[in-house]
Amino acid sequence: LLRFSDKQKNQLAGKLSGGQKRLFSFVLALIGRPKILFFDEPTVAMDTSTRQLFWEIIDQLKKNGVTIVYSSHYIEEVEHTADRILVLHKGELIRDTTPYAMRGEEQEKHFTVPLTYQDFISTLNPVQEIEIKQNALSFTTKEASQVWKALQEQGCTIEEIEVRNRTLLDSIFETTQD
Repeated sequence: LLRFSDKQKNQLAGKLSGGQKRLFSFVLALIGRPKILFFDEPTVAMDTSTRQLFWEIIDQLKKNGVTIVYSSHYIEEVEHTADRILVLHKGELIRDTTPYAMRGEEQEKHFTVPLTYQDFISTLNPVQEIEIKQNALSFTTKEASQVWKALQEQGCTIEEIEVRNRTLLDSIFETTQD
Protein backbone atom coordinates (compact mmCIF):
# COMPACT_ATOMS: atom_id res chain seq x y z
CA LEU A 1 0.00 0.00 0.00
CA LEU A 2 2.75 2.45 0.86
CA ARG A 3 4.61 2.20 -2.44
CA PHE A 4 7.86 3.04 -0.66
CA SER A 5 11.17 2.73 -2.47
CA ASP A 6 13.62 0.01 -1.38
CA LYS A 7 15.57 2.65 0.54
CA GLN A 8 12.42 3.83 2.37
CA LYS A 9 11.41 0.25 3.21
CA ASN A 10 14.67 -0.22 5.13
CA GLN A 11 14.45 3.14 6.86
CA LEU A 12 13.29 3.63 10.45
CA ALA A 13 9.83 5.17 10.62
CA GLY A 14 11.25 8.15 12.53
CA LYS A 15 13.41 9.04 9.51
CA LEU A 16 10.49 9.27 7.06
CA SER A 17 9.21 12.66 5.90
CA GLY A 18 6.20 14.15 7.71
CA GLY A 19 3.76 13.09 4.99
CA GLN A 20 5.24 9.60 4.76
CA LYS A 21 4.92 9.23 8.54
CA ARG A 22 1.24 10.18 8.31
CA LEU A 23 0.69 7.69 5.50
CA PHE A 24 2.55 4.99 7.44
CA SER A 25 0.41 5.64 10.55
CA PHE A 26 -2.70 5.47 8.40
CA VAL A 27 -1.70 2.09 6.93
CA LEU A 28 -0.95 0.78 10.44
CA ALA A 29 -4.50 1.75 11.43
CA LEU A 30 -5.79 -0.55 8.67
CA ILE A 31 -4.16 -3.70 10.09
CA GLY A 32 -7.23 -4.64 12.14
CA ARG A 33 -9.54 -4.09 9.13
CA PRO A 34 -11.70 -1.48 10.88
CA LYS A 35 -15.25 -0.83 9.72
CA ILE A 36 -14.98 2.88 10.58
CA LEU A 37 -12.02 5.28 10.56
CA PHE A 38 -11.77 8.77 12.08
CA PHE A 39 -9.25 11.33 10.79
CA ASP A 40 -8.42 14.89 11.73
CA GLU A 41 -6.77 16.74 8.84
CA PRO A 42 -5.40 13.47 7.40
CA THR A 43 -3.36 14.95 4.55
CA VAL A 44 -1.52 17.70 6.42
CA ALA A 45 2.22 17.54 5.66
CA MET A 46 1.70 15.21 2.69
CA ASP A 47 3.18 16.12 -0.68
CA THR A 48 0.99 15.89 -3.76
CA SER A 49 1.84 12.31 -4.71
CA THR A 50 1.48 11.03 -1.12
CA ARG A 51 -1.85 12.84 -0.83
CA GLN A 52 -3.03 11.25 -4.08
CA LEU A 53 -2.03 7.79 -2.85
CA PHE A 54 -3.87 8.42 0.45
CA TRP A 55 -7.11 9.31 -1.38
CA GLU A 56 -6.78 6.30 -3.70
CA ILE A 57 -6.60 4.06 -0.63
CA ILE A 58 -9.57 5.89 0.94
CA ASP A 59 -11.61 5.39 -2.26
CA GLN A 60 -10.86 1.66 -2.18
CA LEU A 61 -11.82 1.45 1.50
CA LYS A 62 -15.11 3.23 0.76
CA LYS A 63 -15.83 0.75 -2.03
CA ASN A 64 -15.23 -2.05 0.48
CA GLY A 65 -17.81 -0.59 2.87
CA VAL A 66 -15.52 1.16 5.36
CA THR A 67 -17.01 4.35 6.82
CA ILE A 68 -14.60 7.29 6.78
CA VAL A 69 -15.17 10.30 9.03
CA TYR A 70 -12.69 13.14 8.69
CA SER A 71 -12.28 16.84 9.31
CA SER A 72 -10.48 18.96 6.75
CA HIS A 73 -9.80 22.52 5.73
CA TYR A 74 -8.91 21.33 2.21
CA ILE A 75 -12.30 21.96 0.63
CA GLU A 76 -11.24 20.60 -2.77
CA GLU A 77 -10.51 17.24 -1.11
CA VAL A 78 -13.90 17.28 0.58
CA GLU A 79 -15.60 18.14 -2.69
CA HIS A 80 -13.85 15.27 -4.46
CA THR A 81 -14.17 12.50 -1.85
CA ALA A 82 -17.03 13.16 0.54
CA ASP A 83 -20.41 11.50 0.16
CA ARG A 84 -21.82 13.63 2.96
CA ILE A 85 -20.76 16.97 4.43
CA LEU A 86 -21.35 18.23 7.93
CA VAL A 87 -20.42 21.89 8.42
CA LEU A 88 -19.53 22.94 11.94
CA HIS A 89 -19.38 26.62 12.84
CA LYS A 90 -18.54 27.85 16.32
CA GLY A 91 -19.15 24.36 17.70
CA GLU A 92 -22.61 24.04 16.15
CA LEU A 93 -23.70 21.76 13.32
CA ILE A 94 -25.13 24.17 10.75
CA ARG A 95 -25.30 21.99 7.61
CA ASP A 96 -25.81 18.30 6.87
CA THR A 97 -25.83 17.75 3.12
CA THR A 98 -23.99 16.24 0.15
CA PRO A 99 -21.48 18.03 -2.11
CA TYR A 100 -23.87 17.66 -5.04
CA ALA A 101 -26.86 19.03 -3.14
CA MET A 102 -24.84 21.86 -1.66
CA ARG A 103 -23.67 23.07 -5.08
CA GLY A 104 -27.11 22.55 -6.57
CA GLU A 105 -28.86 24.72 -3.99
CA GLU A 106 -27.51 27.85 -5.61
CA GLN A 107 -28.58 28.75 -9.11
CA GLU A 108 -26.23 31.73 -9.28
CA LYS A 109 -23.57 31.79 -12.01
CA HIS A 110 -20.44 33.93 -12.16
CA PHE A 111 -19.72 35.55 -15.54
CA THR A 112 -16.57 37.28 -16.78
CA VAL A 113 -16.71 39.22 -20.06
CA PRO A 114 -14.56 41.88 -21.77
CA LEU A 115 -14.89 45.45 -20.48
CA THR A 116 -16.34 46.49 -23.84
CA TYR A 117 -19.69 45.11 -22.62
CA GLN A 118 -19.74 47.21 -19.42
CA ASP A 119 -22.45 49.67 -20.55
CA PHE A 120 -24.65 46.85 -21.82
CA ILE A 121 -24.24 44.71 -18.70
CA SER A 122 -25.19 47.62 -16.45
CA THR A 123 -28.61 47.75 -18.16
CA LEU A 124 -29.47 44.11 -17.48
CA ASN A 125 -31.83 43.56 -14.52
CA PRO A 126 -30.84 40.02 -13.52
CA VAL A 127 -27.17 41.05 -13.07
CA GLN A 128 -25.66 41.70 -9.63
CA GLU A 129 -22.28 42.36 -8.06
CA ILE A 130 -20.67 43.98 -11.10
CA GLU A 131 -16.89 44.37 -10.66
CA ILE A 132 -14.01 45.34 -12.90
CA LYS A 133 -11.12 42.89 -12.57
CA GLN A 134 -8.03 43.16 -14.80
CA ASN A 135 -9.53 44.47 -18.04
CA ALA A 136 -12.62 42.31 -17.59
CA LEU A 137 -16.06 42.68 -16.11
CA SER A 138 -17.24 40.14 -13.54
CA PHE A 139 -20.80 39.77 -12.34
CA THR A 140 -23.26 37.23 -10.98
CA THR A 141 -26.74 36.32 -12.08
CA LYS A 142 -29.45 33.80 -11.34
CA GLU A 143 -30.67 34.14 -14.93
CA ALA A 144 -27.67 32.67 -16.75
CA SER A 145 -29.57 31.62 -19.90
CA GLN A 146 -31.17 35.03 -20.30
CA VAL A 147 -27.84 36.85 -19.82
CA TRP A 148 -26.03 34.43 -22.16
CA LYS A 149 -28.60 35.05 -24.91
CA ALA A 150 -28.45 38.83 -24.44
CA LEU A 151 -24.65 38.80 -24.64
CA GLN A 152 -24.75 36.74 -27.84
CA GLU A 153 -27.21 39.21 -29.35
CA GLN A 154 -24.65 41.95 -28.60
CA GLY A 155 -22.01 40.01 -30.55
CA CYS A 156 -20.20 38.48 -27.59
CA THR A 157 -18.61 35.18 -28.64
CA ILE A 158 -18.18 32.03 -26.59
CA GLU A 159 -14.41 32.63 -26.52
CA GLU A 160 -14.99 35.95 -24.72
CA ILE A 161 -17.27 34.62 -21.98
CA GLU A 162 -16.25 32.71 -18.90
CA VAL A 163 -19.03 31.18 -16.82
CA ARG A 164 -18.42 29.30 -13.60
CA ASN A 165 -20.59 27.71 -10.96
CA ARG A 166 -20.22 28.40 -7.31
CA THR A 167 -17.69 26.18 -5.64
CA LEU A 168 -18.24 24.17 -2.50
CA LEU A 169 -15.93 26.67 -0.81
CA ASP A 170 -18.25 29.53 -1.88
CA SER A 171 -21.24 27.71 -0.36
CA ILE A 172 -19.47 26.90 2.90
CA PHE A 173 -18.06 30.42 3.20
CA GLU A 174 -21.52 31.93 2.70
CA THR A 175 -23.02 29.52 5.26
CA THR A 176 -20.48 30.44 7.95
CA GLN A 177 -20.63 34.22 7.60
CA ASP A 178 -22.04 35.99 10.63
